[in-house]
Amino acid sequence: MPFILFVLACVEIVGLVKLGQAVGGGAVLAEVLLTAVLGIVILRLMTRSVLQHLALNVFVGRLSLRALMQHDLLPVVSGILLIIPGIVSDAFALYVLGRYFLSPTAPSAEEKLGEDGAIDVEYKVHEDDARQ
Repeated sequence: MPFILFVLACVEIVGLVKLGQAVGGGAVLAEVLLTAVLGIVILRLMTRSVLQHLALNVFVGRLSLRALMQHDLLPVVSGILLIIPGIVSDAFALYVLGRYFLSPTAPSAEEKLGEDGAIDVEYKVHEDDARQ
């Protein structure tokens, strides 16, 4: 794991250096600062919404770990990745943020099914008194 983080940090540094050679140091510094500010803004705005949604789902009793990981935590992950300086992490953060805003929020058919694959339904039988 530490080796993977080391390689990722080296890739980020090389990317920033190459970008700095292409467009200049001021533009790279501005990109790093603007994406960090954007990451902080996203974390401040979306974390509260995610925690409220999580608390509501816990209160109602329909907490789904799959929905939490696939949709609800995406802005938090995106904000954290935007704070990390680098081109690769920023590109991945924008991909994750785009996936959050462009994905439908309605539950899928798998989430509507119970654990055994059955759909729980309540029904009442009404007898017609006119036929008797």
